Amino acid sequence: MRKIILIVLIFLLFFSFGCSPETGETDVDYRKGTHGIVMNFMTDIPPATMYDNMPIDLIVEIRNKGAYPQPNPITGWAINVISPTTKGIGTLYLSGFDNTLIMGMPKQMSIPKLEGKNPYNPEGGYDVVSFRGNIINFDSRNIDSYNANFLVTSCYNYETIASQTVCVDPEPYSTKEKTKVCIIPPSYSLSGGQGAPVAVTKIEETVLSNKIQFKIYIKNLGDGKIIDKNRLNIDCPYSLDYTNLDKVYVSGRVSGYSLSCKPRNPITLTKGVGSVICTIPKPVMSKSAYTTPLQVKLEYGYSSSIQKSVEILNTP
Repeated sequence: MRKIILIVLIFLLFFSFGCSPETGETDVDYRKGTHGIVMNFMTDIPPATMYDNMPIDLIVEIRNKGAYPQPNPITGWAINVISPTTKGIGTLYLSGFDNTLIMGMPKQMSIPKLEGKNPYNPEGGYDVVSFRGNIINFDSRNIDSYNANFLVTSCYNYETIASQTVCVDPEPYSTKEKTKVCIIPPSYSLSGGQGAPVAVTKIEETVLSNKIQFKIYIKNLGDGKIIDKNRLNIDCPYSLDYTNLDKVYVSGRVSGYSLSCKPRNPITLTKGVGSVICTIPKPVMSKSAYTTPLQVKLEYGYSSSIQKSVEILNTP
């Protein structure tokens, strides 16, 4: 009897260990979507109508709805990590109002350190930034009312990582009859974004005599502007023009090879759309087709804006 009880207890103990895979991870595909840093004004702060000769607070809610940066190197891309010394990924700029009527408001604030969507936080990071100033006494300027327009513009660095399983066939045109695990399609379509405002939308593969070519299509799917990441802190948001807009840096790897791409970085998009041709040497150690992930990294700066109007009245 004791042996039977002991066997039952061992079985229950084994079953409890095998059926409790609570790791805190979710099945959410966090590398989906077309958003990066998203801003909103906090409701009624400030109210739509207020009076002069008093403080004014402008509170901006900031959410990271994309997948960059990651809190730990789970992607394998070592650069895509938040470090303890990271202060933020960009800056908020405040403009649009008369600073002789509303005084003391800071013109810029750092975007807080916000992690991107990940298996442990599928919603991404959240924080608020507060701009505070003081409204002067309108009587001193003989002003009855003033319609203040507050424009908040974000300028930040961001990255996209796109991954697509491709078919690598060193001899796609061979007349020898053989069974293959895959056939190169006319194109690979990537839809829904990769958890960032700039996305890889399509890839076309061509096998040449001594190399394999991938034509990678890129598109701005967000509601903001793409900026050269190396000019972000210099030109954004007040000195943007054709020399620093729509610039994307492309890199990647497949089957152990780093992609060699043309045109050289940064590539320039036209009206938010562009493409780049990347190659790898034809694998010499393999004579048969096989599948492998192609990873593409896009690096860029990004900028978007929100606006709020507040009517300020002379105190009766």
